[in-house]
Amino acid sequence: MKKKQPRILIVDDDDLNMDVLVECLRDEPYDLVQAHDGAQALTLLRNDHQEFDAMILDRMMPGLTGLDVMMELKADEQFKWIPVVMQTSAASPNEICEGMEAGVFFYLTKPYEQQVLIRLVHAALEEGLKWKSLAHNLEVQGKTLGCLQQGRFRVQTMDEAYDLALLIAQACPNSEKVAFGLNELIVNGIEHGNLRIGYDEKTMLQQTDQWEDELARRQLLPEYADTFVEIIFERHAEKIQVTVIDQGLGFNWSEYEEIKADRMLESHGRGIAMAKALSFDSLEYQGIGNQVVCHVNIAEQVPAHPTRRQGLVREER
Repeated sequence: MKKKQPRILIVDDDDLNMDVLVECLRDEPYDLVQAHDGAQALTLLRNDHQEFDAMILDRMMPGLTGLDVMMELKADEQFKWIPVVMQTSAASPNEICEGMEAGVFFYLTKPYEQQVLIRLVHAALEEGLKWKSLAHNLEVQGKTLGCLQQGRFRVQTMDEAYDLALLIAQACPNSEKVAFGLNELIVNGIEHGNLRIGYDEKTMLQQTDQWEDELARRQLLPEYADTFVEIIFERHAEKIQVTVIDQGLGFNWSEYEEIKADRMLESHGRGIAMAKALSFDSLEYQGIGNQVVCHVNIAEQVPAHPTRRQGLVREER
């Protein structure tokens, strides 16, 4: 059976900008659908019988703005996990925070290069697949761990990180969001902590399509073969605490408390920020940065969709 092409909804009220976007993506294996304002975009989403895998959304439009569209998406269970690349000429920290609060984690600053657009769309599609996979597997497995009080676990590989995130999330409220965020934090501990792959090095490896090969190579090296990430689960009266500890050298986490403009257009570096915004009621790195403590409230659960939350911007290494 022929593999289905990812469907991408492009939303822009400027015909010239729309033409440029379509031309830049014409040779990519995507099914491109156009909407010329926010209202038309929402109509397409609600009436189209095929789902969209990602959206490229202009921020400034007459009528419904890009942020207005995001609020509608996040309020709808059917569409709230669609990954969005927001086009904007507004790149100040406050404006980025507004976008993150609305659930946007991929930004395309005008003017942009074609390869930057392609890289961001690819990253958004990968993020969407991750959400869908987590949600599907949680639905299949069902909630079986609501009675878990304490647990201590060790993982070494990406597959183990994914499986453990699913397992622990079943013991928490809003399990989809917890699974996503916990997977991001554990993977971060493996990649950047134990395997010592820095932010700039990951950027280069992804740009040259060597990222997965380098991960596999390093995990076989004697100096990394026995490293692990430890995860400690504790249930208290009003909250669940999850601690993730890697065996790396740590990092200056204070440098990543806010999204920086020079990292905004990269295809990675959003994991911790997304985990903090979407998954946990609090998230705090401790010591040298190889330990992170997360809380999920039990008495007062996380809101149904990630809008207008505070304390959103700690970025992945």
